[in-house]
Amino acid sequence: MLGSEGYIYTLKRKNDVKLIIRCQNRDCKGRCHTNPTMDAIVSGPTEHYHAPKPDLVPVLELKNKIKSRAAETEEPSSTILHSTMRYFPLDAAGTSRKEPLFPIEIWNIYDRTVTNIPRSNKSIEGWHNTFARRVAIVHPSNTKLTEKIRREQSKFEVDIAQIPQGQEPKPKKLKYRKLDERIKRLVDDYSNVNLSEYLKDYL
Repeated sequence: MLGSEGYIYTLKRKNDVKLIIRCQNRDCKGRCHTNPTMDAIVSGPTEHYHAPKPDLVPVLELKNKIKSRAAETEEPSSTILHSTMRYFPLDAAGTSRKEPLFPIEIWNIYDRTVTNIPRSNKSIEGWHNTFARRVAIVHPSNTKLTEKIRREQSKFEVDIAQIPQGQEPKPKKLKYRKLDERIKRLVDDYSNVNLSEYLKDYL
């Protein structure tokens, strides 16, 4: 299959010098000729009977990329799928994503892991879950919610005041400490293992 100018083509027939491909829509008469390896168009497309669908082209390109990588390497299928689809620009509904608020380049937390800097999103999620349990009401009134927030603020002010006095912060749960230690060991061992095995263990 081939994607071009928002149209998807599939093979109709071939000979020694070219491939004749047709529009994937069987009701459309759009045709195109390519070289035998399907990486160059040798005869321009004929007119289509429908509008192009450019959002489908990245899906086809991803599919072809996965097939090509599977044929060229001995990597497990899970490794290929994880690595090729990680930043694929489609959401769960199959539509194009909007540009993220923060660029993907800064999503990486490798440096934070290497230097043992806490992952802030985990702390925020942990606080949110704890606070939700303290409120213990799905839809609290403004009065009750305000009171819970006031108590939470008071608790944190006490915790902050104790830190300069040498009071140790409350430690993480054992299972989370062990998980962080495991991730740190995997990251530190990056240069000593095969990339596919590293990704398999880390993912």
